[in-house]
Amino acid sequence: MLPYDEYAPLLVWVIPLVGAILVPVIGAVNGKLRNWFAVLVAFVGAAYAVSMIPQVLGIHGEAKDLVFPWIPQIGLKAGVLQDPLSVFMSNVASCIGSLIVLYSLGYMAHEKGLNRYYFFILFFIGGMNGLVMADNFLQLFMFWEIVGLCSYALIGFWYKKESASRAGIKAFIVTKAGDIMMLVGILVLFSQTGSFSFLDSKAAVEAGRVAMSMMVPASILIFGGAIGKSAQFPLQIWLPDAMEGPTTVSALIHAATMVKAGVYLTARTFTLFVGMHEWLTTVVYIGAITALLTATMAIVAVDIKRVLAYSTISQLGLMITALGIGSETGWFASQFHVMSHALFKALLFLCAGSVMLAVGTTDMREMGGLRRYMPITFVTSLVGILSLSGVPPFNGFWSKDLIVAAVFEQHLYIPLVLVFLTSLCTAAYSFRWLYLVFFGKTSEHKESHHLHESPYLMTVPLVILAIAAAVSGFLEKPFLRYLGIEHEIGLQLIPMGLSLTALLLGAILAYLVYFRKSVSPLRFTAGPLSPIHKLLSEGYYFDRIYYAVFLGAFPRLCSWIYGAIENGIIDRLNYVVSDGAQRLSQSFRPSHTGVLSYNMSALLFGLVGFFIIAMVLIGW
Repeated sequence: MLPYDEYAPLLVWVIPLVGAILVPVIGAVNGKLRNWFAVLVAFVGAAYAVSMIPQVLGIHGEAKDLVFPWIPQIGLKAGVLQDPLSVFMSNVASCIGSLIVLYSLGYMAHEKGLNRYYFFILFFIGGMNGLVMADNFLQLFMFWEIVGLCSYALIGFWYKKESASRAGIKAFIVTKAGDIMMLVGILVLFSQTGSFSFLDSKAAVEAGRVAMSMMVPASILIFGGAIGKSAQFPLQIWLPDAMEGPTTVSALIHAATMVKAGVYLTARTFTLFVGMHEWLTTVVYIGAITALLTATMAIVAVDIKRVLAYSTISQLGLMITALGIGSETGWFASQFHVMSHALFKALLFLCAGSVMLAVGTTDMREMGGLRRYMPITFVTSLVGILSLSGVPPFNGFWSKDLIVAAVFEQHLYIPLVLVFLTSLCTAAYSFRWLYLVFFGKTSEHKESHHLHESPYLMTVPLVILAIAAAVSGFLEKPFLRYLGIEHEIGLQLIPMGLSLTALLLGAILAYLVYFRKSVSPLRFTAGPLSPIHKLLSEGYYFDRIYYAVFLGAFPRLCSWIYGAIENGIIDRLNYVVSDGAQRLSQSFRPSHTGVLSYNMSALLFGLVGFFIIAMVLIGW
């Protein structure tokens, strides 16, 4: 047993936060000591996260709410909510985060600014743990903003590079749109329940003390926060640009923190809003549309990390879709896919970092043939691709099949079609990624003697994640029991058939175009299909539309409104008032004759009038 094990729900986020503060101090003494200190802090936090698992086993969905005073003047309390969901998400953030910090020892070894890097990495992990362990909306929102701040700083880590700096600012601004909606939704919900607590809010809803007319806007607004953080339609534009940060940061954001926060928020509020058809419809269609849109974008992307970024948004869309189904099966499927995705996407991003370190580029067209020079990276990447594509028996197959089955059970045919097409596209872009990076011929301008496998500090985390991705799919029944779900969820023939059909169609398409070369890829970039290729390459022109509206038309509209108010109302009012005052003073001018008797008479009448008014006012 770990020391202070009973305080694990607090220590799991306090330790990384305090460790982050100490990083610059230790870095001033010795850089190598700072690096290993960051690894130690991350693994100690992960150990405390794992230690909480036995504490929530067998509680069947109940929660241990540890509350303590926060702002007693207004009766506001803080605390940690220790239940299977929060402990699971804490383990995702801590365990995968610790492996990424270990990987950073090799990947970031020759970079400058490592005090800043390790500070924000640990602060990021601590913020995410604080977010998922919070027992109330207000505390969650505070950590929510910490996570957003860390993502901004880490995406723009190479701030002297303009594209990185712009990407960090873009991520900060776009996610703030969702954050504002979320905060308004929290306040609307508080006005109805009288509490920020998750458990108290749930009790108020179940007791019927909340007006449903207010619950609908509150639920949609709070979900807006998830749309921003998890990069769902229409706020998905920030995540691909976030690839400007170090690959370790990309892995952390996509697999362990940040984007999983939106899925967690939706899962946490599921019991609050599951009775509202409007909320469920919004969630399921936002998720399904996002999943398909970004999967099609990934098919044409040529940047090794951007393909994975679009894939992340797409997979998050599948998780959100499962939550919007409104059933316990869908809720479980989403969380099982959270676990699967965290493992194989962290693996793929770290594999991409290993490749980039060897070849010095992110353009997959300049890669190829790397399997001969980087065997460990190739094998682990293959495991990640098979998991992402949903090939049995890897973990992605089991969790995706559960999502398809959950959608099929509820007879949601439009989302089912979107999920099917998403799975098809996923297999296509996954095997395309694998071919362009590891198969084919080595690019002519790459000297073969420069290509080599990454150091053990980088390959060991790859092997650990690959093994986890290969075996974690068989943990469905233990995970069911862990989450306190009673009934068994087995394989169903039709959903499994749909999943395998989508996998085969996508794999065959990639095989014919890239491996077999029966169809040239140029046929998709030129000729009749070139407009579609252009549309997908430009991300359906979302960026251009937003730039045109918010950096073009909207500022001009604001400038026109400002000019109309400033010149047409405020300035004109000033002139009207001054002109009226001048006319009033001129009207009294004839009475100023300079005759003393007139002046004394006017003064006497004025005093008498003032005396009469004063007596009336005091009631005499």
